Amino acid sequence: MAAHGKFRNLKDYRKNEGLVVQFYLANGRPVLAYVVTRNSPAKKEGKEVVFQVCSERCREELCAAMKSELELFG
Repeated sequence: MAAHGKFRNLKDYRKNEGLVVQFYLANGRPVLAYVVTRNSPAKKEGKEVVFQVCSERCREELCAAMKSELELFG
């Protein structure tokens, strides 16, 4: 089960492509994500960052937190 997203800046995607990166939510909570490679099926589907989650509830909470941050800092 996973959540996904995109980088705001293409340069950030390119420098992290193929790596596991750590992001911090506004509340200080760290989250890890995989940055897909440019030739991967996920990238072709428009996904650049994939967050592994433990449950549907966790995915929903992570997506809500990311949406909230986009509204705050968008």
